[in-house]
Amino acid sequence: MPHQDVKADIRNILEDPDTTDAEKINLLERMRESVRAEMRAATESAMVNDDDVGDDLKQLDEALARLSADPVSPEDGGGATL
Repeated sequence: MPHQDVKADIRNILEDPDTTDAEKINLLERMRESVRAEMRAATESAMVNDDDVGDDLKQLDEALARLSADPVSPEDGGGATL
């Protein structure tokens, strides 16, 4: 599966004047959960390339922080969270 340009998707969401902050946060949180799922899959399969996934997660966390959202997921605090 080709890696999508998450950075461009984040920029498009943040710059959309027709989307409220709450809607932006919702979209970014859904993207974040998808990235975390991709990270989990990468740890379970040698077939998934996760080179850029950690960077995507960091960019999503930064975008959520810019919107004053809490980018911490309930699974972030556990031992085996991926």
